[in-house]
Amino acid sequence: MTGAPTPATDAPYFAVSRQKLIVMSMTTLSLYQIYWFYKNWQMMNTRKGSGGSPFWRAVAAPITAHGLFADVRTDAQSRFVTVGWTSGGLAVIYFGLALCAFLQYPWWTIALGSVFALVPVHATMEEVNRKVAPNAPRNDTYSSLNAVGIVLGLALTVLGLYLTREAQIFVDDLLNQL
Repeated sequence: MTGAPTPATDAPYFAVSRQKLIVMSMTTLSLYQIYWFYKNWQMMNTRKGSGGSPFWRAVAAPITAHGLFADVRTDAQSRFVTVGWTSGGLAVIYFGLALCAFLQYPWWTIALGSVFALVPVHATMEEVNRKVAPNAPRNDTYSSLNAVGIVLGLALTVLGLYLTREAQIFVDDLLNQL
């Protein structure tokens, strides 16, 4: 049969465009990354039949990222997809960038760049998705909920910048008075 449509196959990884991953992560104080990790852990558990709570793995993403990255790398290589990154290296970079959230103003904003440690893994996931499920839907549009998240996230980021700056000024003034 030459004109028959191929059966729909589910994508093995959470299908979201790179642009959307970056925009949503940067504008939601990296909360979208937790969702990204959750969806990918959930899909991996379903595919492998393995245990482990996707929710807690996502919440602890800086610690559990290596496991996800290693599984993606192994899976991609088994499907003859070239992988140009190491899971340990990216996990260390991701962990380090996530730790920057605990720095003082304005250095905590470096943590927003943690999404860029996910980009190579995400690109590999996209390539595997294209290979395994070329007709699977792609999540590259912004819903009204996404727009609300972006607006609220930007407002919280600006508020966070302002408040941490004011707190730093207050502490500096207090120390100068001592």
